[in-house]
Amino acid sequence: MRHIVNRRRFPKITVGRAARLHRLVRLLVEQPRRREAILQGIGIGLRTFYRELKLLKRCGITVQRKGRMYTLRTTAEPVEGRLPFPDPQLNFAEMSELARCPGPAAQRLAEILARVIDYQPMTAPRVPHRSRKRASPPRPNA
Repeated sequence: MRHIVNRRRFPKITVGRAARLHRLVRLLVEQPRRREAILQGIGIGLRTFYRELKLLKRCGITVQRKGRMYTLRTTAEPVEGRLPFPDPQLNFAEMSELARCPGPAAQRLAEILARVIDYQPMTAPRVPHRSRKRASPPRPNA
């Protein structure tokens, strides 16, 4: 199976961060690399590097450090199924069209679309609204 359907809740990320994570994974798939080579290859700083490693771990992608070298513990194919992707900003018509396509990704989109269309908010008992009296401005001392 080329694409792994992952049911984890992914964090919302920007297009730039998604691209950076993808480049990081691609670099590590090619061969083990030193941290300095990774930072230079992606154009990020040390703090960003460690933030990205933490996010990859949260997504179930293990980056292993041996000595001074970083590497992935798996191949690129299963990793791409775990990388978060930025919100594509689809409208209902586009979502509906994609949900009708064959395959597991379309089925997942159909499930999301159905949850939105059939959404039933939980209704809490209404609390009566109390009106607040406006404070009148202070009177000048005469």
